[in-house]
Amino acid sequence: MDAFNQDIKIVQELERQLERSGYFTHSSLSQQAERINEIESFLYGLIVTLIDDGKVQKEKLEQVVQKVRKETVERHEHFHAGIAIRVDGKETAIDDFVPVNCDERMHICKGVCCKLNFALSVDEIESGKPKWDLGQPYYIRQKSTGYCTHLDENKQCCSIYNDRPKVCRKYSCAKDTRIWKDFEKMELNTEWIAQNLKERQVHLQGIYMIPDQKVEYKTKS
Repeated sequence: MDAFNQDIKIVQELERQLERSGYFTHSSLSQQAERINEIESFLYGLIVTLIDDGKVQKEKLEQVVQKVRKETVERHEHFHAGIAIRVDGKETAIDDFVPVNCDERMHICKGVCCKLNFALSVDEIESGKPKWDLGQPYYIRQKSTGYCTHLDENKQCCSIYNDRPKVCRKYSCAKDTRIWKDFEKMELNTEWIAQNLKERQVHLQGIYMIPDQKVEYKTKS
C-alpha cells in the first residue's frame, strides 16, 4: 500500500509540473501577443499614413490583403494560439432539451458523443474537477482514443458525472446531425464521425521559407 501511495504522489507531482509548464507557456504567449499588438498598431499607422499621402490605393491594398489571407488559410499557415475558454450565454426560458435513453443506443453509438471536443468555462477550470488538455488549453482532456479522459470505458459512464461540465449537462444527441443521420431509426452518421472524431495524434506542419523556398517542419499537436 505504501508503494502504491508513493506512486500516486509521483503522478500527482508530475501532473502539477505539467500544469506549471502549461501556465508558463500561456504567459509566454500573452507576452508575444502584446508584441504583436504593438507591431499591429505600427503597421496600421504606416498604412493609414501611406493612404493619406496618396502613396497607396486603399481598394487595391484591400484586394491584395484578401488574396494573401485566403492563400495563407489554404496553406494552413494561419497562426493561432489554439487556446479557448467557454463563455456561456444567458439561460433561455424555453428549454428544448430532448432526453435520450443512452442505454438502448450505446451498442450502436459506442458513446461517441464523449469524443466531441469543447472548451471549459472559467468556473469549471478553477473547480479542478474536469481536466483540461495540457496540449490544447482549455479544452476538455481526451485520451489517445479520442474519448474524454473522464469516461470509464469499461462501465460506459462518466467518472465525474455529478461534476461534469455544463456542456455535457445540456447536451442531447437527439437533434445532433453530426451523430445521427436518422435518430429514430438509430442510423449513425458514420462518415462525419470517421472524418472528425479520429484518434488524437501529433501532426507535422510545413513551414515555407521565402528566401530559398526550402521547407522546414515543426510538430503541431
